[in-house]
Amino acid sequence: MTARTSRYTLIGYLLFSSLAAAERVPATFDHPEDPLLPRIEFPELRGDATAILQCASQVKASGRMEESGCYVKNAGDEVFIKAIVLAAKKARMTPARVNGKAISVYVQFRVEFRKAGDEQTVRILNNPGLQENIEAYGDEHIAAQRGLTSERWQKECPKRVRFTVWAKAHVAADGAQSNFSILPGEGAAITQRCSDAILATLNESEFTPAYADGEPVPSSFIEPFGS
Repeated sequence: MTARTSRYTLIGYLLFSSLAAAERVPATFDHPEDPLLPRIEFPELRGDATAILQCASQVKASGRMEESGCYVKNAGDEVFIKAIVLAAKKARMTPARVNGKAISVYVQFRVEFRKAGDEQTVRILNNPGLQENIEAYGDEHIAAQRGLTSERWQKECPKRVRFTVWAKAHVAADGAQSNFSILPGEGAAITQRCSDAILATLNESEFTPAYADGEPVPSSFIEPFGS
């Protein structure tokens, strides 16, 4: 017997009217026709297991999830990631909106798989698990999301050299962004030109604020950039 639960999804329906009235509304996993959750097939496993995957997707103004992927942190994560990526190709999200207009955004989310005996559950959390935001708003808040732009950093940063850096910022309850910084990650060091291009991309982007209990709230924002 397989049970699928997503407390976030249930809450999303209840808060829809509240979010729809806001000027900056994030993309959510409660699409009425093609939601992600029921499309995720729980992998065949022997014994009990728990896995929490950190994932991201470019969610277009149409709601389509493109270039979806997840990070491999532990041995065996690949089987869960395959299930998520395959499901995302067929799923849609309710798109983000700014002043009533649907926009494309970069969405970071987590997918939790749990198997205990015959019970299997899958849960989607619309945030990347940044600890300071979880401490402030709980595990099921919706993280701030960045609207996609011309992404000028892709023209200035290395394409053939592997690198990862983390861009961090503060996003206010009205979506205003400030206090950008670049934190070191893995791989090759980036040039100042690349760093400046990442910061320029962030400054050019529109943001939807984080949401907790149906209300926009200030939050920390972090996003990986790399090749």
